[in-house]
Amino acid sequence: MRRGGAAHPGTRRRARVRPDTATAAFTAGILRTLRTGTKASCACFGASTAPIGRRHVIRNGVLLVLAAFGLAAALAGTSAPTQAAGVLIAAFGALVGALLVIFTDELGTLFDDGAPRPSGRVRRSAP
Repeated sequence: MRRGGAAHPGTRRRARVRPDTATAAFTAGILRTLRTGTKASCACFGASTAPIGRRHVIRNGVLLVLAAFGLAAALAGTSAPTQAAGVLIAAFGALVGALLVIFTDELGTLFDDGAPRPSGRVRRSAP
């Protein structure tokens, strides 16, 4: 048993993979909902009435890319000492990023002109 509060080496990797897998599954569900044309709202970060759209897929894609970087960093490990200024800069960046993710719907409606967009899907009529 390890002493001093250090986690088992595989714990950090598993802690990174599980949320990433959930995000990938949610993204697949959003893509499926978009492909079927089902009208649904995304309540990922609270009660939102904004319909699921491409911005949710983009948001989740960005989160998955960031998660991949986090997993790569966890696998690589680091021996560099942390400095207070670097920690503060990283914390501020994380706060800004978290706020952008949380308010994705509000930001999307801010820049949306309300004009209907073609879905890109061509529906064939029955013969």
